[in-house]
Amino acid sequence: MTRAAPTAALALAAGFIGVQVGPFPAATAAELLTPTATQTQWLKSMNAAVGHVVVLPLPEAVSRVAVGDPKVADYRLISRTELYILGKSVGTTNFLLWRQSGPPLSLIVKVGADLAPLTESLKAALPGETDIELTMASGSVVLRGSVADIGAADAAAQLAQAYTRQLNRYLASSGGGSAPTGASGQSQVINLLRIRDAQQVMLDVRIAEVSKSLLDKLGLQVQAAGGGDIRWNVLSTFLGAGGGGAAGLLFSNGNAVNLQAEKQDGLVRILAEPTLIAMSGQEGSFLVGGKVYIPITQSVGTGGTAVTLQEREFGVGLKFVPTVLDGGRISLKVAPEVSEISKESVSASSSSGTTLLPAFTTRRVSTTVQLLDGQSLVIGGLVRNSTTANRNAFPILGELPILGALFRSNQFVADLTELVVVVRARLVQATEAAPSLPTDSVLPPTRREFFIDNKLQGARPAPTTPAGDHNASP
Repeated sequence: MTRAAPTAALALAAGFIGVQVGPFPAATAAELLTPTATQTQWLKSMNAAVGHVVVLPLPEAVSRVAVGDPKVADYRLISRTELYILGKSVGTTNFLLWRQSGPPLSLIVKVGADLAPLTESLKAALPGETDIELTMASGSVVLRGSVADIGAADAAAQLAQAYTRQLNRYLASSGGGSAPTGASGQSQVINLLRIRDAQQVMLDVRIAEVSKSLLDKLGLQVQAAGGGDIRWNVLSTFLGAGGGGAAGLLFSNGNAVNLQAEKQDGLVRILAEPTLIAMSGQEGSFLVGGKVYIPITQSVGTGGTAVTLQEREFGVGLKFVPTVLDGGRISLKVAPEVSEISKESVSASSSSGTTLLPAFTTRRVSTTVQLLDGQSLVIGGLVRNSTTANRNAFPILGELPILGALFRSNQFVADLTELVVVVRARLVQATEAAPSLPTDSVLPPTRREFFIDNKLQGARPAPTTPAGDHNASP
């Protein structure tokens, strides 16, 4: 047996502790200790893997071996010059070797996890990522290095977590204990991966809505007086209060004929274009609007009630999480919203009285899409067309062929709404040039411009013409 055999065997065992997904670094053997002036070399420390066996050739015969923690590693002396070592759990222990030529020597054995299966899984799942390094630290798997995007980092972390779960199950079933890390005493994953080119994504959202309403009402009211003080009316409340207009006749004897009619046409256009920039993998939020506080009555322990205020935001809001993938693809988790206080309020009755609470009209979209740099995508659309027709009539008289029109009122309501939400994502970088602002063109007026010329904004001075420039216009 050659003297290089112990070094070669320990070089193989050293590879279990630190591996790299890309080109593997040269496995360094454990530190060497030369106790005498001869060429005989004894190992001072070595690495082993959980569930793996290392046969360590000894440069000199030993008579006895003792282990510090048999739960971490076990041994068997095959012969006086060969030592069988088995890694049982993640940790560190030492062996005392009694040799014939001197005092006993201490051999430190560091037992870690076999990271070769995890390395192969990372190579198969992420063939383009060659800068991921795997190491063991305090019983946990440590991910180091750099990856192209956040998706690769998440995939590497998930594979490492699956590996640690399998390692913990093996340690629990074998009775070798577990890694001394974490609150649960199990091996964990420490993710120290970084993104090589952290990119910023600018999201443009356009929310366009057109709402149109049509209302037609027509009714007749007849009021007549008979003999004496007897008065009677027909269809006096068919249209209700708040009619658009009325035309009628009033006779000297108190009789009256009123024609009530109303026509309403409404058109509403809403266009919101929020723009927001966020780094890949980070959430960005945007809100232009306000807050209202809604009182809420709650019971307390003494049998009484207490009023608390609940906050409600409204306006133009945007939340999104961009993730830059390979090939220029961008994954977006986006949630735009446009809300406003409605003209119609909600009444809530309680023992203290009636409270009017605000109502909100909200347009909200929440989804996850994927698109390339500069592409646009319609993520939401709504077309709503509702029609309502009501007829109120006096029984029997309202059903007469021609005269029945005098004894009934009609109401027709039509609502048409169309909503479109479009998103566009672009990869952007910071620029050294100062961007232009909307306020750059706004100048305060001088006293002459404000008091004499009646201007609220000052005029921008004309650009100066360089001397000797005869081509400039006068």
